[in-house]
Amino acid sequence: MMSNSRPNGARQEPGKVPANVDLRPNGALRPNGARRPVEPRPPGTDATPAHGRRPWSRSLALAVALAVAVPITWWAVTRPTSPPPSRVPATASIPFSPVGDAYVSSVRPDVNTGSSPVLRTASRPKILSYLTFSLAGLSGTVTSARLRFWSDVADLRGVAVHAVDRSWNENSITAATAPAPGETVALTGVVSAKGWVTADVTPLVLGNGLVRMALTQVGSGSGQYDSREGAHPPVLVVRTSSRVLGGSPAAVLSGAVDNVPRATGSRYAARDDHGRSMDTLKIIPRPGGGYLGVYHSGSQGAFRVYLAESPDLLHWTSKAQLDNNASQPTIAALSDSGYLLADEASGNQAAGLRPRLRFRHYASLAALLTGRAGRTFEAPHTLAPRGHGEEGTPVILSAVLSPDLSHSRITVGFHYSLPHGPDRPGLGVLANFSSWTARPDTALEAALRSDGVSGRIGDRDAVTFLGASFELVEAQLGTGPAWNIYRYDERTRRAVPLHIRTNQGSQSFGNPTVTNLRAPSGAMALVFTLFLPQSLAASGEAGELIYYRTYSANH
Repeated sequence: MMSNSRPNGARQEPGKVPANVDLRPNGALRPNGARRPVEPRPPGTDATPAHGRRPWSRSLALAVALAVAVPITWWAVTRPTSPPPSRVPATASIPFSPVGDAYVSSVRPDVNTGSSPVLRTASRPKILSYLTFSLAGLSGTVTSARLRFWSDVADLRGVAVHAVDRSWNENSITAATAPAPGETVALTGVVSAKGWVTADVTPLVLGNGLVRMALTQVGSGSGQYDSREGAHPPVLVVRTSSRVLGGSPAAVLSGAVDNVPRATGSRYAARDDHGRSMDTLKIIPRPGGGYLGVYHSGSQGAFRVYLAESPDLLHWTSKAQLDNNASQPTIAALSDSGYLLADEASGNQAAGLRPRLRFRHYASLAALLTGRAGRTFEAPHTLAPRGHGEEGTPVILSAVLSPDLSHSRITVGFHYSLPHGPDRPGLGVLANFSSWTARPDTALEAALRSDGVSGRIGDRDAVTFLGASFELVEAQLGTGPAWNIYRYDERTRRAVPLHIRTNQGSQSFGNPTVTNLRAPSGAMALVFTLFLPQSLAASGEAGELIYYRTYSANH
């Protein structure tokens, strides 16, 4: 929600656009028999039989006709026909068995159980189980992955499924050598005896390759499950889709934003490896592979801006603190191999400062990863009077270096507010990293107002997708607490409300970001982040939402 002082933002989306079009080939019509050829009459003959023709000639003509017609009819019925073209199924469900599993126990730290027919979990002593799957033959987009395992005993609390980053060997793993479980990706809840347990582990499965996971006990208690040597081996069922997104760039973008449950990968309430919330996360590709993200965390009025890395868009390792008393960060890679950070510096009443835009330049990736900014610029208030109102929530629309930062033109979108007026969109230009000018973004505001927006207009992000330029903008229809997301088309200058659906039905969405990049699988993808305020979020969904959707479109 445009700024930190408004954590109760929300969105609701109107107009809907077709999201997915199945582009599988249509089946051809089967031939249903050949027509008997019409034989041409010799020249000069009459089409109508002569009245004086004799009966025996009529019988002869009938016999000849039958002699010719029967073979032709037989050939037409019995001749081979081409088979109808095959249709590739839009979805496929493939089961995988573990290539390794074992449990480890803290009371027997040097004992290996790789050949045991059971897997175990317990709180006291601490016992956990490990599984590895080797996935091959997957094609298309992974839409879901379900781990199924057989429970021998009942457990009121069940188990948690964790990601495991490090490799391990079934024949040698022990409690002393086992890798630490990573982030929790699923909880089973209550487990019944003598039955299958299912856990949604979709975030762990990006495509072909090894998938490692650990099972730990939730709360006090214990559980016992069949291993791959047991009577009911575990299975990982991966569902893929060969459907491609179709339609105009605007339709494809809206379809990808709208439907969170159909995302290729998603994560609610995202946190980094230190447990910090990753509010207003902006993601960009990392040179050499992986991803970089900037975000803010902390208590109201004491936010800090951080940088983190991720191998898969969903799990993040903090690398550096980039700013203090600041929030709403965004980042862009520059042509000089450096990076530009823009954020909203917090107000300082003692110094008579209100929220304002701040820019930091990092000369290299190494400088960024260690938080060493070479230059900093704070933009003075130009649309909001100094000491009143605010200017913040920046988005870097373009950054042209000719050839360096001292000869550059950086265009920025932001929001501003007057002391007693609604938040409005602005456009600014930072020239040569030393001079700042700004003006109201009248085109964007007019597009939103014409679609019924009468409340505040806040944070936004921009993307070029399939040759078209769009912005995702947060705005309020009126004075209520809910924020909505709108898609703004820079060519037509029209704003269209979106209809975002989450797994549990949250009703408010703010601080949108969007990046067009390659997913961990190598496919092209759109990655989105949204902030879901606690007041209008469904159970388990409040906080920062990350989700991405791979796509393949022919235009």
